[in-house]
Amino acid sequence: MSVRPARPGDAEAICALSGELARVLGDEPPEFAEVGRTLRRLLDEGRARVLVAEGEGGEVLGAASVWVKPDLAHGGVVVEVPMLVVARGARGRGIGKLLMSEVQGIGAEEGARAIELAVAADNEPARNFYRSLGFIETGHILMEFLGDLENPPHPDEE
Repeated sequence: MSVRPARPGDAEAICALSGELARVLGDEPPEFAEVGRTLRRLLDEGRARVLVAEGEGGEVLGAASVWVKPDLAHGGVVVEVPMLVVARGARGRGIGKLLMSEVQGIGAEEGARAIELAVAADNEPARNFYRSLGFIETGHILMEFLGDLENPPHPDEE
């Protein structure tokens, strides 16, 4: 197995992996066209990295997206991992660990002070995986706004 930077041609495999992750999270799987557009944008963005883990036959078995971002709260650079997913049939073979090793390498190259990621509270296998890599649960509450960004609710409304 090896990890390499993603290419535009990886969009179909990344879309399938993203769909697996969405199902675990109870979300709708992403549309292929949108994944392709987003992948191209990320590949053109200097602060972003998209990694894929390949099996010996060249099949994409896992993927991770990474943001290298300045962070005033940490007084430096932080690496954020918005997505890490390993194909259901390939789990338990060290692919996630291989991807996270690459993420840690990016963090070291960039002089990052921390690596941040979010895990669903009920996803015990993922939580155990990240704990095994030295991550700690910080007690932060993740919040997302998924409403109408052009017409958000007024703060005084319930």
